[in-house]
Amino acid sequence: MSDVMISIRGLKKSYGKLDVLKGIDLDVHSGEKVVVIGPSGSGKSTMLRCINGLEDPDEGTITMNGVEITSRRTNMNKVRERLGMVFQRFNLWPHKTVAENVMLGQMVVGHRTKAEARARALEMLRRVGLEEKADVYPVTLSGGQQQRVGIARALAMNPDAILFDEPTSALDPELVGEVLSVMKKLAEEGMTMIVVTHEIGFAREVADHVIFMDGGVIVEQGTPEEVLEHPKEERTRGFLKRVL
Repeated sequence: MSDVMISIRGLKKSYGKLDVLKGIDLDVHSGEKVVVIGPSGSGKSTMLRCINGLEDPDEGTITMNGVEITSRRTNMNKVRERLGMVFQRFNLWPHKTVAENVMLGQMVVGHRTKAEARARALEMLRRVGLEEKADVYPVTLSGGQQQRVGIARALAMNPDAILFDEPTSALDPELVGEVLSVMKKLAEEGMTMIVVTHEIGFAREVADHVIFMDGGVIVEQGTPEEVLEHPKEERTRGFLKRVL
């Protein structure tokens, strides 16, 4: 496996008396697809938000390509140029068109001109099958289409890696497939991905590495076959029984 792109050591995060992350150690290699599963409240999304600098950990370090994200001296806008994030609830600006949503980060963070950002936005919307929706507003789109815009927005920055925080959990069941198919295509193209999801079939099909989290710790990790087909830990087996 190639070099480590993202390295997490001793990551801890609490909210008051609630310990959400109790010491996470994880390496993600370039081109690797890491899928994180586990019950609600196990700390999966908090881990992603710490990687993206949306939460400040209480302890531990996170580095990406040798840059320590958790250092106060680090410019997170520079980091986010290389690190995309796709949210559970889309987080699109309702008063901006689809294309403007995909352009905004490019102009504010990436300092591209309006023309450059528009050209890149159209290219990325084409990639997720939504070029014809460029000049409509998000409210006119289905949830699946809005999430695909979210993926286009992340891709527009030309990131080294993309974090997906339960990207299909807010969607009606019939819309899940269109989002997962775009994600599978990205995986095939070699994008480094950390995906928090309840879609066990996606984990089985796409992941290089599956992590099962519960109670703020990594309980078990390994290949999809090791974790999903032959789990060693009782907690993992109990979780899979409930969701499969």
